[in-house]
Amino acid sequence: MIYLNNKEKLEKIKLNKDNFYVIADFDKTITKSSPNSTWGVVANAGTLGEEYKKKRNDLYNHYRPIEIDPNISDEEKSKEMTTWWKKHINLFYEYGIKERNIKDAIETGILEYRKGAKEFIHAMRDLNVPIIIISAGIGNVIEEFLKWENDYFDNIKIISNFIVFKDGIIDRMKGQTIHALNKNIVELDDKSKMQLEKRKYILLLGDGLGDLKMISKNDISRAITVGFLDEKIEENLEPFNNSFDIVITNEGNYNQVNNILKIY
Repeated sequence: MIYLNNKEKLEKIKLNKDNFYVIADFDKTITKSSPNSTWGVVANAGTLGEEYKKKRNDLYNHYRPIEIDPNISDEEKSKEMTTWWKKHINLFYEYGIKERNIKDAIETGILEYRKGAKEFIHAMRDLNVPIIIISAGIGNVIEEFLKWENDYFDNIKIISNFIVFKDGIIDRMKGQTIHALNKNIVELDDKSKMQLEKRKYILLLGDGLGDLKMISKNDISRAITVGFLDEKIEENLEPFNNSFDIVITNEGNYNQVNNILKIY
C-alpha cells in the first residue's frame, strides 16, 4: 500500500539528476526487512558460534520491540537504544570478532537488497547523484556487502559504526556510536558539504521515524521523505503518515518510489 501524505510538496518538488542528493538508512531500507541486518548477519551466518548468536538474538528480541513501539517516547527509546548498542558491541569484544568473520558472513548471501534497491543504486551512479548512507548498523558490513555486489561506487559515502581491526581482530570502535534515534549527531565532512551545497533538494529514505533525524528540521521543507513500513503496520501507520511524505507498506520497493517520483 502507498500513502501520499504531502501532495502539495510532491507536486512542487520535481527531482532531476542535477538538483538533489539521496540520504538513506541501510538496514531494512536498502536491504530487505528481515532479521538479517548488518548487526544480525554475523550471528545468522554462524561465524561467531552459537553462544554469541543466542546472546545477540536475546538482545534483539528484547530491544527491537522497544525501538518500534509508537507508545514509547523518543527520549526513553534513545536511552534503551544506547544500552542495546553498547551491549552488542561488548559481545564483539567478548567473542573477538575478526575481519574475516564479516567477509565470510557476507559471502553466505543472507543479506539481501530490498527489491529494486540495486537498480536504484545503479541509476544514481549513472546520473551522478550522491548517496549518503547514514546507518546505525555496522559500516564494515555495509562496505563488504556493496563490494560483494560490485556496487560500491564513487558517489556513495557511508557514515556508520565502524570496527577498527588490528591484525584482523577487533581493536576498537571508531567515533561516536550511532543508533536508531540519534542520527542527528552525524556531521558531514567539509568535502561532502561542498559537493552537496549546489543541490537544492533531498530524497530521504528510511524505515523508522528516527531516520528523519538524518536531516535537520530546517531541511524538511526541501526534502521528499519516504518511509518503508513493514513491522507493526497498524500501530505505526498513523505516526508514519504524519511524518513521511510517502509511506510504502508491506515490503514496498524502489520501483514504487520511482513510479511516484519519476527520477529515472
